[in-house]
Amino acid sequence: MTDPVLRCFPFGGVGEFGKNMMVYAVDDDAVIVDCGMGFPEPGQHGVDIVVPDIAALDELGLKIHALILTHGHEDHIGGVPILLPRLKLPVYGTEVTLALVRSKLSETNYKGDLRALPEDGTTIPIGPFQVEGVPVTHSIMDAVSVAIHTVLGVVIHTGDFKFDPAPIDGRATALHRFAQLGDQGVVLLASDSTNATRAGSGPSERIVGPAIRQAVSQCKGKVVVTTFASNMFRIQQIVDAAIACGRRVSVAGRSLERNMSIAQDLKRLNIPAGTFVDIKQSQHVPDHELLIIATGSQGESRAAVGRIAHGRFTGVQLGQGDLVIFSSSNIPGNERVIAGLYNHIYRRGARILHAGQASVHVSGHAQAHELKMMIQLTRPKYFYPVHGEFRNLMEHRDLAVATGVAFERTIIAENGHSVELDSAGIRPGPGFHAGAIFVDGDSRDEIDGFVLRDRRFLAEDGMISATVIFSQHEGTLLSPPELEARGVLHEDVSEDVLTDASHDLAGFLGGLDHELLADLDATKEEVRLFLRRWCKRRLGRRPMVLPMVVAI
Repeated sequence: MTDPVLRCFPFGGVGEFGKNMMVYAVDDDAVIVDCGMGFPEPGQHGVDIVVPDIAALDELGLKIHALILTHGHEDHIGGVPILLPRLKLPVYGTEVTLALVRSKLSETNYKGDLRALPEDGTTIPIGPFQVEGVPVTHSIMDAVSVAIHTVLGVVIHTGDFKFDPAPIDGRATALHRFAQLGDQGVVLLASDSTNATRAGSGPSERIVGPAIRQAVSQCKGKVVVTTFASNMFRIQQIVDAAIACGRRVSVAGRSLERNMSIAQDLKRLNIPAGTFVDIKQSQHVPDHELLIIATGSQGESRAAVGRIAHGRFTGVQLGQGDLVIFSSSNIPGNERVIAGLYNHIYRRGARILHAGQASVHVSGHAQAHELKMMIQLTRPKYFYPVHGEFRNLMEHRDLAVATGVAFERTIIAENGHSVELDSAGIRPGPGFHAGAIFVDGDSRDEIDGFVLRDRRFLAEDGMISATVIFSQHEGTLLSPPELEARGVLHEDVSEDVLTDASHDLAGFLGGLDHELLADLDATKEEVRLFLRRWCKRRLGRRPMVLPMVVAI
């Protein structure tokens, strides 16, 4: 009888930030941990979200028993509404996580089989495995690490975590349980690498409240606070600061309203009656008595803060004496957009307070000292850094080696590169396809690579439409080709260029064989190629060409 083999298949979130999804399999039995989404990169025009491409699951020959969720952030659950109808699996998670998933699924026609994941040290059977959630603190309620008990030992997938000594809800990271699992024998620790490049330990979430309260108390006008819509610990502290300073609270942003409603229904958010005022009625509240909590901390143009900054949010106008607090961090890549948002806010006379000036935000991810502590608690036989770009994975492995894990017992494997582990050790496994599905967030339509290519052409080089009418019997043009351009001609380029292009195209078509012209598809392709090459030669660009050929 052959030894059992543990295999790990990272479909997302390893070598990148976002769209986290990992498959753990012992022989052919498997579970999926997390099913997240990411955001499009520059050049992916019209894409709202990106989710893992799970096509390779059909080729791996696995019997998948469940989807297990670590917590309710979009980069861990955002792909569920799109991919769960294909997966058709029971979904395990904690109370708040399942409530958020249930809300997302309510917008589709797929209900899903949602089941509670215990977090009290007890385990539940999922296929041949025993699985439990181990409580951890993070910037969202009810986050857990997933412990999968297998015949080879315990596999711990930390998810996002930190060690907060004074969590807002009193639900601390279960250090004792991690130590107990270490005693039982952790065969593999797959740990969050997001903050592996940051030394020391992160501060407690609890320090944010006093900093926000001080800033609000010193403001003579209205206060707008923007933060991540899922961080109810932060929302609670913002509301408490508003109440302490004698202010009413309005909420701007649908995702924020939805998440706050879910937390209140679960009695996880404490807001006294009379605190809220509808955002549509907020203009009737004196500025010095109003605090607005708004979405859009990353500079999203359609989010509430973006519209407020541009003066396009009905009933809310920024002015002298107002304060906008960014209680958030900048997601890598968003710095320029957020800086532009700052400028618009300043143009309206308001001031800005951000985490670089005061303790109005703390990270929800473990830093180097905490990451080493997780390794010391669990004492894994093998170590696999996940959740982060390549530099984060490398730094995290260095931390593991410094903590006493032998280098040959660590591994770096990004999306699409499997990992194998058995009694002989840990090693790279075969590669597999782990791409991305591009999704229009409103219609949930998938966008293929050809559509993205066309959008990139349009964005970079513009478009020319060409209408050609010729006599089918005589094979001659009945009129000069009509050309229209969008995004092709610069201000210093005369419209006469199109006249020249039309003249040259007419001459080109006049030299084509009559038999070729009679084939409309072939003629369209000749028109397209001619204009693309003509524009490249004369204008230095290759616009998209939409030919329409009519034979009369």
